[in-house]
Amino acid sequence: MKRLIFILSIALMLPILVAARADFEVTFSPRTISVNSFSSASFDPFVPELQPVLTTLTISNTGTTPVKIDLKLVLEWNNISLVETIFSSKENLNSWTLTNRDLITNKAGSSFDFKYPGTNITVKDAIDKSPTLKSAVLAGYFPDGDLKFKVWVREYLDSPWTNDIDLPYSEFTIKIRNAGNITLLSPGVPIGKTPALVSGFPLSFLWNSQLTDFNDFMLIIKEFPPGNPPSVNTVERTGAVFYETPAGNSENSGFAEFLPFTGGNYYAWKVTTALATEYNPKKQKTGNNFLSSNWFVFQFVDEESASTSISEFQTHLNMLQNNTLLILYTEGYVPTGIVIIEDKVYSGQDAIQLIDALLGQEISVELKN
Repeated sequence: MKRLIFILSIALMLPILVAARADFEVTFSPRTISVNSFSSASFDPFVPELQPVLTTLTISNTGTTPVKIDLKLVLEWNNISLVETIFSSKENLNSWTLTNRDLITNKAGSSFDFKYPGTNITVKDAIDKSPTLKSAVLAGYFPDGDLKFKVWVREYLDSPWTNDIDLPYSEFTIKIRNAGNITLLSPGVPIGKTPALVSGFPLSFLWNSQLTDFNDFMLIIKEFPPGNPPSVNTVERTGAVFYETPAGNSENSGFAEFLPFTGGNYYAWKVTTALATEYNPKKQKTGNNFLSSNWFVFQFVDEESASTSISEFQTHLNMLQNNTLLILYTEGYVPTGIVIIEDKVYSGQDAIQLIDALLGQEISVELKN
């Protein structure tokens, strides 16, 4: 009977012993950021004080007794383990606050030190794990991918770190999606060339760009009166804003709307997106860090004017009395009203004057796909 009482006494004491054990809450804030560019120089463990503060790690002991802790850090690049090290706190506390400056470092901090000698972080050890990462980092940047900080916490122990599965855990992810150029396709031609004649409704604005899940694209269209086409030197400071993507919205390549274009007026358009960096990782449309296309320019003409212009263009071509051109007309080909010389585009009266300059000269015509 005494033996049974002894066993019951031990069983009753167990909850008390468990309750006295330290437990931890581990949280990164924010847990994820997205950037278009990330410089390897800004993530140097030799000068952690110069790193931008990207995230804050908060560790709380939910028990009542202050303790020392061990913190295991694993740095991963696209699921490839680059760095693994363990820190130990210097004092018995109930809470700790760290940033990436305290984690990506090869120096002992005020609150933590490396648990084992020789486990401090070096760039060389990290990048040697991935040839792709190594070549990019040596060139000064991180390539596209996910860079993850994984952290586990336990109460301080002298024994080796063995099992992470049941330990308090949190992770922080840097999503890097490098942005390329924005290339405009249609309507119009690059500014500096003779504006193309454009007609019809609606107009579709087409461009190529590197799509990500966090970049917003803004379309800007400016309007200029007849006789005053925009130039490279005037487009930014003159003209009236005719259309701009509303705040909070994003355009896709292929934008088409029944905008009230006016016949005879000139229009210049471009596409921009705000670039996110390690110093400004949020999706914003403020500040000066923008990626912008060049300007495209065109002159809008109504259908009747466009038809008249093409008819006049063809009349002047007919005056050349070229048999190949005449055969093409009978086969249903219609001129576009554009003349291109050494990649420079001419339309309207400029194009007609160039055709007239060929009168009386021998010319050959070749049809190309």
